[in-house]
Amino acid sequence: MTTAQINGIEINYQLKGKGATLVMAHGLMGSIANMAMLGDVSDLLWDSFRVVNYDARGHGESGYTTDPADYTWPALADDMYHLACHLGIERAHIGGGSMGAGTSAVFALNHPEMVEKLVLIAPPPMLPESFGTAKPVFLGLATLIERDGLAAATNVAVSVPPISLLRDTNPKMFEWMRQWLLSQNPTSLVPAIRGVIGGPPVPYERFPEIEAPTLIIAHVGDDIHPMSSAELARQTIRGSRLVTAPDPLYWSLHREELAQVITDFLSKP
Repeated sequence: MTTAQINGIEINYQLKGKGATLVMAHGLMGSIANMAMLGDVSDLLWDSFRVVNYDARGHGESGYTTDPADYTWPALADDMYHLACHLGIERAHIGGGSMGAGTSAVFALNHPEMVEKLVLIAPPPMLPESFGTAKPVFLGLATLIERDGLAAATNVAVSVPPISLLRDTNPKMFEWMRQWLLSQNPTSLVPAIRGVIGGPPVPYERFPEIEAPTLIIAHVGDDIHPMSSAELARQTIRGSRLVTAPDPLYWSLHREELAQVITDFLSKP
């Protein structure tokens, strides 16, 4: 494990591959250890790029705090910035999925001089009306964990769709999801959820300030990652490109295609 002292905590990171530098941030409840299972394609990019992955604060092997304010978008973007500085990165491709997409967008707003190109995968809810499912689901999970413990909260989470549907259709994935939920650190997960989901939204009103060439990758049929967020980014980030998949599982089942879309975009002059 390679770590760096970033903003008062240990951040676990890995650097693999060769070529132009690409910093990729994972989603809420993700980590380096489970990024491939959660749809991240960093491992398929190592032949073309020098990829930096890291466990966000409160996730994986990184340290954590218990204040939700430490998990807001500016705080997460500041962790990314100081990790890049620690690694001597002056300019790089920046990207991530879900929470990582929000972090990358705020990074690009706060440090435009460091962003060569920007990749936003499954952007999180941004508009107030798009929080309808994500906010009650995640904040409810945080309350359950705090009140009843992680095991009890996990039992509730796997008993409702979409996870419950996997019990019969894909029992192996169902069990992986259950173990993934049980592997979370409840002490850090609760404030992380409340900071990311319950805190101020991604400052989408500033998106016209983003000048880096931007690729937005999305899918339909997912209230946690609504198409409205991807379309908003496409409309407000000048010259951005939107690639859309037909369903939430498409990119997970076609990882090589997703990796090629990203490679083509980043490699084009």
